[in-house]
Amino acid sequence: MPGYDFEAAREEFLRLERTGGRFRLDRVPTREDIHAHWHYRMERLLLRKGIDPTTENVGRHSIMISGKGRPDIAEEPPLEQRFRYDPMPLPWFENPIAHKLFRDPDPEHALLELLCAGHLAGFADRPSGTDMFRLLVEGTRNEGDRQLVRELLCDIRPEMYPQLRREDALSAWHLARAALDCEVKRGTLSRWLNQFAIKPGTAEIPAFS
Repeated sequence: MPGYDFEAAREEFLRLERTGGRFRLDRVPTREDIHAHWHYRMERLLLRKGIDPTTENVGRHSIMISGKGRPDIAEEPPLEQRFRYDPMPLPWFENPIAHKLFRDPDPEHALLELLCAGHLAGFADRPSGTDMFRLLVEGTRNEGDRQLVRELLCDIRPEMYPQLRREDALSAWHLARAALDCEVKRGTLSRWLNQFAIKPGTAEIPAFS
């Protein structure tokens, strides 16, 4: 797999064993970290079911952790997009780039109106674009609100994430706060958001802006 560090994945797998599977919060997770977490969890799941992980190419003896063998680089979508995990904690998004707004809010909230109509059509209390904008900017008030935001963020296509920033005056901070508040664990969203994350107390510049 081009650019994949097998040694780093193996080291992260061993760290997970030492810490009981604790997700690290000292850095934005790398592709190798995500693969190590998936293999760590799957190895234990298969062992609980009485299945040998080796026969399933899972865990410490898998190609992606051991580095022995040829990895399947045609996997689509890749594991780092399918794996379910939170974005970094909100303090990591307290930086100018994560808070950056590209425009004033659209008075009609046309993009959010379209997304709500297409992805929340089955809800009796489907929010308007204006309602959804308010929930994303001001925060949710109850589980009903959180369910609506969760459903939208879990269902929209990844190419919509940057459009929400550019078309409806939403910042990466707004979206990170919503994902954390509503417990949205979607690899594509977390991976995109984490491009705006900076470790608190550092002057690091995100790779993506």
